[in-house]
Amino acid sequence: MKQVKAFLEVSRWKIQMVSLATILLGPLYAADSPGDLMVIELPVFALLFLASISFACNLNCYHDREVDSLKKRELSESVELIGLPTMKKIMVLENMVIFFCILFFLLSGHLPVAFLGLMGWLFSYIYSAPPFRFKGRGVVGPLPVILGVYVLPILAGHMILDPDLSSGFIFFVTGYAVLNLGINLVNVAEDYEVDMKCGISTAAHRLGVRTTVTLASLFTIIGSLTVIPFLSPRGLSLLSLLPFALLLSALVFTCADIGTIPLSKEPERVSGLKGKRLPLYFISTRYPMVLILLLSLM
Repeated sequence: MKQVKAFLEVSRWKIQMVSLATILLGPLYAADSPGDLMVIELPVFALLFLASISFACNLNCYHDREVDSLKKRELSESVELIGLPTMKKIMVLENMVIFFCILFFLLSGHLPVAFLGLMGWLFSYIYSAPPFRFKGRGVVGPLPVILGVYVLPILAGHMILDPDLSSGFIFFVTGYAVLNLGINLVNVAEDYEVDMKCGISTAAHRLGVRTTVTLASLFTIIGSLTVIPFLSPRGLSLLSLLPFALLLSALVFTCADIGTIPLSKEPERVSGLKGKRLPLYFISTRYPMVLILLLSLM
């Protein structure tokens, strides 16, 4: 049981509570009716995403043992409890699942989806693992995360049902990525001190903590304003307006909460406090989006 809890910890289960939303956003945006979602490709896509995000989290914890031992001891202790040989075996199994799913899409004629799945795996690897280790490459560090988690899966999910991407959908994905970049920069800022002790040069070290959290606030606002027009409810019924109101409330709260960080005298310390709310930011903003798109099919 302890090893199961440890595996959930290194798989970032609190963050993964929003995985279902990430899986559904693309297909829901592409679908014209609930029946469009009844295809075998979607469960395989869900398995591909879950295996990919779990591998990315496990690989990150595996290579971040030193830095996690300074601040996020629950992660480094979980890796020790599982054991490095077992961690390697788990990641091999995850890779087998990932490539089986990619092969499925390749053989079923979904070549773009297979390619995006392969790119997602690549971004998972180069973010954490040497010699690439983008995590320590300054301002370009967040790119593998933003593209691999917040862009490629949404595009792939849409392309399973509809390979033609509308301009509205592209704007939505762009805003969604910018919004999540803003939220993720809070995490970058809160790890400033421990990353510096371990010789990891992140965007916060290149730009400074205050500039990083200022960008986090700006990106969160810009991303929110971008996604809103492309998720407007169809009709004026209470059923359609309620999730839209929830989304607006969540976005306003997230923007306001992150916006207080650059105004503080100790932005790194406040980033640490706000960093604990990342799961709340993700859950409160994404699931209303899913509900809006789901109701639009009714």
